[in-house]
Amino acid sequence: MEEQRRRAWIAILLIAPIPSLNLLFSQFSGDGALAQAVFVLSKVWLLVLPLWWYLKLEGNPISWSLPNQGGWGVAAALGLGMGGVILAAWFIIGVRVIDVEEIRATWGIFGMTDWRILLMACLYWIFLNSVLEEFVFRWFITTRSETVFGDSGMAKPILLSATVFTIHHIVVLAFSVVWWVVVLGTTAIFVSGLLFSWLYLRYRSVWVVWLCHAIADVGLFIVIAIIMLG
Repeated sequence: MEEQRRRAWIAILLIAPIPSLNLLFSQFSGDGALAQAVFVLSKVWLLVLPLWWYLKLEGNPISWSLPNQGGWGVAAALGLGMGGVILAAWFIIGVRVIDVEEIRATWGIFGMTDWRILLMACLYWIFLNSVLEEFVFRWFITTRSETVFGDSGMAKPILLSATVFTIHHIVVLAFSVVWWVVVLGTTAIFVSGLLFSWLYLRYRSVWVVWLCHAIADVGLFIVIAIIMLG
């Protein structure tokens, strides 16, 4: 059992820092082509290492994470609730205090003020990046966290996976908004991570959690569209 826990910790440590390190490199490298190469390599690592670990190192059969236990309705309801909170937060607080022009200037260098590029970014994040995040953070890290904590229940694996998920997004927020928005955003992301991890452990399907995540992201991208195209 101790050997399994040691391996689980190694697996988590080989995966957890990669998204944040990739973002930090892209911010400070000063080399667009190199940053893009590192971006692609990091995504390949996040996909290939868990598959190799699960299929080759552990010798498990291929699984498509089919939603055999249901959960679609719960996932959709939670996603709608998260998306609604995002929209409400923008119209109640964000529209009054966030410097829209500064965000446009920061993100505009990536072409995000063009609706076509913004739409492509939205589709990428919802249909590719969100799936990869659920694959990495909910399936791989959460299940390895179960091994780390043994039979102690769902709470500790959920907390660990949500914490790893949140740390990466703190880095994302820190480059985009003021400190108090980072605090609010971090709190919201941590709660979202808790709910996503709970959904996975309850229904054991990446696709159920992805539905929740994707619906919430729609709310987020509506706000981003208002900011970038308004």
